[in-house]
Amino acid sequence: MLPADEAFFGYGRRYRALAAQLATDPKLLESAAEYAEDQGKALEDVRARLHKIALEIVPAFNPFFYFRVGYRLGRGMLRGFYRVSIGFVDEQSLETVSSDDSVIFMSNHRSNMDYLLMNYLTSQRTMLSFGVGEWSGIFPVRQLMRSAGGYFIRRDSNDPLYKRALERYVQMATEARVPHAMFPEGALSPDGGMQPPRLGLFSYVTKYFDPVTSPDIVIIPIGINYDRVAEDNNMLSGNSAEFRARGRSFIIWSGIKFGTRTLGEVLLQRRSFGYACANFGRPMSFRDWLTHHDVDWPKLDRGQRFEWLNPFGNELMARVKDLIPVPPVAMLCRVLQQAPAGLNKTQLLAGFKQVFVQARDKNAFVVLARASAQYSLQQALELTLLRGMVRFQADGNYVVNPEKQALVSYYAKSIEHYFEPDK
Repeated sequence: MLPADEAFFGYGRRYRALAAQLATDPKLLESAAEYAEDQGKALEDVRARLHKIALEIVPAFNPFFYFRVGYRLGRGMLRGFYRVSIGFVDEQSLETVSSDDSVIFMSNHRSNMDYLLMNYLTSQRTMLSFGVGEWSGIFPVRQLMRSAGGYFIRRDSNDPLYKRALERYVQMATEARVPHAMFPEGALSPDGGMQPPRLGLFSYVTKYFDPVTSPDIVIIPIGINYDRVAEDNNMLSGNSAEFRARGRSFIIWSGIKFGTRTLGEVLLQRRSFGYACANFGRPMSFRDWLTHHDVDWPKLDRGQRFEWLNPFGNELMARVKDLIPVPPVAMLCRVLQQAPAGLNKTQLLAGFKQVFVQARDKNAFVVLARASAQYSLQQALELTLLRGMVRFQADGNYVVNPEKQALVSYYAKSIEHYFEPDK
């Protein structure tokens, strides 16, 4: 008989079959034999442990859950928190991506809501596989993530057997043309700005890539931003590494408290989190990139591949950065950050419009509620006043609350690259 949670979510047998397929993969078994010899352990014991690792890693795609239940849950949850706004640099170019290609959606990582947003935006066309960390290890989040295509990643694991199993899963999924969602930064931003890319997962995908015989790897860059990042205060009080260092029980308990508090804000106090925005860029062919740079990929060793992945990753993340949407709260934070003495409503609107024009001139995807700068400003003011980020003074000026200066800077930083001088 299946465990209760597996029976309820309807994925037990498929999930275990996929885990068995991974654990008995010839390339992985070869690695297991080498590991057993190096460590002086019995091969049977190593294979048994490998099977446990496979059960930990693999997702449990349930098409009915994903496209019916999961989509509706994701849509309802997102719309309960946010108004969703979507942009396209060139929507027609997305239609040219072939079903024979291996597709990867790559995005900046602003919030754990990114997973919901990505699945919500793509679920009408495809089923995504994506990596999730320790934060999702509680019931029923773990089961929901598995059914929605999530595979589990131990961040900063030094276990070579685990790393090899994760590598083979990602490669097998790519070979089966399962679309991936990847967040190259690897962790949420501690200050609101984008972090350098970590391309470990992408290196797994490309390890055996041959431009002549392999399906092309097509990356679709996506920029994501929010009027309110649910984890913003947590990120400002400590980065992801410090959070994970406190242990699994702390992570799980923090997740429960965070989820309860956030749902309470939305359901009980009827608060809106403003906009959740995503902007899709033009597809980027890995095969074309290698051809353009005259790289003979199959002949490179591991070190040489990483030398080429660095410029590729930097170019990709530059594209993602240029796609990051500009929502109303970020614009308001930028205006107020530049006026320490505060601004009255008229001055604030003038500054808000100026930021809008400057961002638009840089081809940014600027989000305006009801296509109105004045209405968008009012919405942003309500959100920031409610959170204590902004204060309204007796002299009629709006000023940044000194106690919330870091929070205001966090949102302003997410769009500051649009206002840097051209090089």
